[in-house]
Amino acid sequence: MTDDSISASAGDSQASTYGGSVNRRNVLKALGGTGLVATAGCTGQLSGGSNQEWPSRQVEVVSPWSAGGGADRTSRAVADAGESNTDVSWNVSNQTGGSGSVGMSAVANAEPTGHTLGCTAPEICLYQHLGIADLGPDDITPIMQYTQMPAAIVVRENSDYTTVDEFLSYAKNNKVQMANSGIGSSWHMAGAAWAYEAGIDVQHVAYPGAAPAITATVNGEADCATVGAVEVASQVRDGPLTALGVMYDEQLESLPNTPTMQSQGIDIVIGSWLAHFAPPDLPDDVKQSIVETYNTVYESESFKTFMENNNFMRVKRGPDELQKFLDERYKYYGQLVEKLNIQA
Repeated sequence: MTDDSISASAGDSQASTYGGSVNRRNVLKALGGTGLVATAGCTGQLSGGSNQEWPSRQVEVVSPWSAGGGADRTSRAVADAGESNTDVSWNVSNQTGGSGSVGMSAVANAEPTGHTLGCTAPEICLYQHLGIADLGPDDITPIMQYTQMPAAIVVRENSDYTTVDEFLSYAKNNKVQMANSGIGSSWHMAGAAWAYEAGIDVQHVAYPGAAPAITATVNGEADCATVGAVEVASQVRDGPLTALGVMYDEQLESLPNTPTMQSQGIDIVIGSWLAHFAPPDLPDDVKQSIVETYNTVYESESFKTFMENNNFMRVKRGPDELQKFLDERYKYYGQLVEKLNIQA
């Protein structure tokens, strides 16, 4: 894709994509980077603002996609570590629908006490561009990004195509159904961008999360799925899936035998990331306590072990850096939606 295809957002000239330098010719770069790790704190009586103690009761973390996907699994790891570092219980609920907008909107509309938190991803930067929901980066209080996930395309291991070239040959003569985690989701965008770069037409089929999209591919309901590489690592390693390639600039530890798309002639690096957020209008003292707890969670041995054992990258952005990142991604996805003519 040439320089004038989709211009990078204003912040991209200084930002990094998955920790690497930005190539402005490669406009389908996605997401990621690393942030500074702040020192951990502990909760207790707060000063100023709301003058209340956080947390004073159960904390609910809303995962806007179905159980089994990356958002759900990592949110449960955060909740487990959060519960170990506070005096209250943490619960994860799955509120799916609208490419994640149902669950995220529930958190954005919750009372700003800090006892309802949510998981967000690139979709928060897409809803308004696609008309899915009136929800964007300005409607939440960012807390922390903690991971990023390059995209991968997977097929059934007994498919007639086991390489990108074989798949493209098939797709040019057949209607291909590509499963994703919802129209307007980050995996839908990754799949659409990949198909554009590959020069093929596909039928995008939406599911309420990565896990059901993967299951649909395993069961033969869809020809392939575009999801996070880490979300399919075990099924690629042990069956019943084959990964055609990862949309990253180097091979991944989670899929060590899977080539990059770049090495197969499709120059694309794109994926997703996950972060937690609170409702808007959160009192400053409550926000400070939540951020301190999340710093402790991020550095906890239980969270580190979970992330390492499940091949999730640990990538951190604190509230201010995350807000800036969200604003940059909002502009980027607006350009991508227009260029690829994506419609919800």
